[in-house]
Amino acid sequence: MENVSNIVNDVLDSRGWRRKVLERMTVELWPEVVGEHIARHTIAERFSNGTLFVRARSPQWTQELHFHQARIITRLNGRLKQNIVQKIRCSVTAPRGVKVSALKPEWEDPTFPETPDLPVSVAPRVDDAASKRAHTIATTIEDDEMRIVMERLIATVIRSRGEGDKS
Repeated sequence: MENVSNIVNDVLDSRGWRRKVLERMTVELWPEVVGEHIARHTIAERFSNGTLFVRARSPQWTQELHFHQARIITRLNGRLKQNIVQKIRCSVTAPRGVKVSALKPEWEDPTFPETPDLPVSVAPRVDDAASKRAHTIATTIEDDEMRIVMERLIATVIRSRGEGDKS
């Protein structure tokens, strides 16, 4: 019987999904790679053409992120085992209808979540039927990191299809 991770790799390569999975992993890994302190004040939103787009709580946090950019890019690429991240573009959403020049120096993005996603433990979230089903499907994947990513991906697909309550 062929190793499940080999099958997964073959499917990712044959369908051209590997790049998309790596791009999504870049966003998903953000809180874990930057750590709890930075994750409380920044959110990775999307990845496109080598650039990770990040939203910050305030202009001060965009500056802070600028100082850590090289280290964060190195860590992300190390986790992905490919040099996919070339730069990080960080921005802040100004309050609607207010000129940025009229804001106080310590202003914060009013739409930024009070508690953004923080780093998760290595174990996947097992809190619904979709997660449990995904865990069962991916349990034979030996590589821990690949298994966790595939569990999340499978659970997301199951939820999107409304199949979460099937056994």
